[in-house]
Amino acid sequence: MGHTVRTVEENVEHRYFNKYWRAFWVLLPKVFPAVETRRHRSLLRAAKEFDPDLTLLTDGTVPPAVMDQLKLVNNGKIAAWYPDHLANLGRQYLLASDFDACFFKDPYMAEQFRDKLGINAHYLPEACNPLWHRRVELTPDDRRRYECDLCTASNMYYYRARILEMFKDYDLKIWGISYPSWLESPLRPWYPDVYVAELEKAKAFAAAKVVLNTMHYAEIKGVNCRLFEAAGCGAFQIADWKPGLAELFEPEREIVTFRTREELKEKVDYYLAHADERGEIADRAYRRAHREHTYEIRLRKMFDVLGLASEAEAPKAHAAAGGNNY
Repeated sequence: MGHTVRTVEENVEHRYFNKYWRAFWVLLPKVFPAVETRRHRSLLRAAKEFDPDLTLLTDGTVPPAVMDQLKLVNNGKIAAWYPDHLANLGRQYLLASDFDACFFKDPYMAEQFRDKLGINAHYLPEACNPLWHRRVELTPDDRRRYECDLCTASNMYYYRARILEMFKDYDLKIWGISYPSWLESPLRPWYPDVYVAELEKAKAFAAAKVVLNTMHYAEIKGVNCRLFEAAGCGAFQIADWKPGLAELFEPEREIVTFRTREELKEKVDYYLAHADERGEIADRAYRRAHREHTYEIRLRKMFDVLGLASEAEAPKAHAAAGGNNY
């Protein structure tokens, strides 16, 4: 988009360590609160050196004390785009800090926090990234690895497992890492403990006949990122019905939806047997996703709310980001 961007990823160790190290790094700041503040030194240093017009936080872990320091070293706008559902707000730091604006993917969260707390909160759904979420050509090796009737790429917990267990006798793949040791489910053999993202996720979605999009129960009115990713990859998906979905895609014409287990099972069986209809629906969702639901479109809306220029000819268009993308 013509801006100069510096990213600050403060939790990179979580991606590469095993599950025990990841648990350690999650628990450490809870036992020693000072560690939590020290973790954000790189963000403060980058904001001071870079002097951005916008500091965009993409998680909810920055404590209010760090936010106060950030304002002292930063002359630009400070905003948050929270990419998760309300059950993961944790200590609710986002609600304790004074942002220029907060953006939430669930309209329910934006409404609640704006109307009851007076926060400058806005609804801003997630999106697809055309650099990764696009149609890809599959090699024979890709097909051997990814091809299946049903797939999803997601975390596993009992709510999702109970929904998906009725497909244990289908050709099913569940992409993700760190299957919980405490989760007792017959789905374990269908979980290869392989993480897919970016182009690998595009391949996994393209190789499946149906992408199952079972959303977390804490998605109240909004949708998850997988809705846009699967559509952007040109995949056919069956997704949880949510009140906000109809504003984003046309139900049953661009995204097939379900409200009950019985409806999900019925639609899976029907569309597995009707490849032509799957293809037509997936094509419509693909066009809609790339026309209306990309990150560039979302960022332009964010910049408008913040009163920032969104074009490359802006005299000083910088941005610093803190936190993880997903």
